[in-house]
Amino acid sequence: MDEKEIQKKIKEGGVLAQVTFEILGSPKEHIEKSMISYLGNIKNDFQITVLSEEIGEAEETEGKLWGIYAETEMIFDTIEKLVWLCINFMPANIDIIAPKDLTFKEKDLTNWLNDLLAKLHEISATVRQANIQQDAAVKGMNALIQNSLLLATEKYHKPEEISKRIGIPAKQLQPFFDALVKNEKLVKKDKEYHRKG
Repeated sequence: MDEKEIQKKIKEGGVLAQVTFEILGSPKEHIEKSMISYLGNIKNDFQITVLSEEIGEAEETEGKLWGIYAETEMIFDTIEKLVWLCINFMPANIDIIAPKDLTFKEKDLTNWLNDLLAKLHEISATVRQANIQQDAAVKGMNALIQNSLLLATEKYHKPEEISKRIGIPAKQLQPFFDALVKNEKLVKKDKEYHRKG
């Protein structure tokens, strides 16, 4: 698309913007393919024209994750399409180049804000669900470790012996030993643990 076509599109209500995307994940090859796929999905939208794109090299970050970015210049047929991209593709940054002044109706702003709120509610529900699942997994793991300790103390009594049998370092088992003693399921004698009763 040449400069004349870009200016014509802007006069007809289009928006020219620089849009940056970032992806963080692992392994390196996965995030590289994901970025290409991500941009491919955007290019398939007939109301968005990608004028230029530059995909950076994937770089390793802390925590053994990889990060990659793409800087693009796009023209959107309407500001509504730009808002749609923001809500559905969540770019890292947007810089509107043209037009210099934007005007829109209150109904449009209402619709955009409601779309944004719907997305935020969706994200919030996903986070809540993930937290519920994580809490259930932690409770299940704690119960499993406590039951393993109780079974191990039928034959072994020193924390180091029990640690070797169930495969968890003795230091990490200490809070479980303490909880079982507090709940009167184990008794501590010197440095050994025995089943109560």
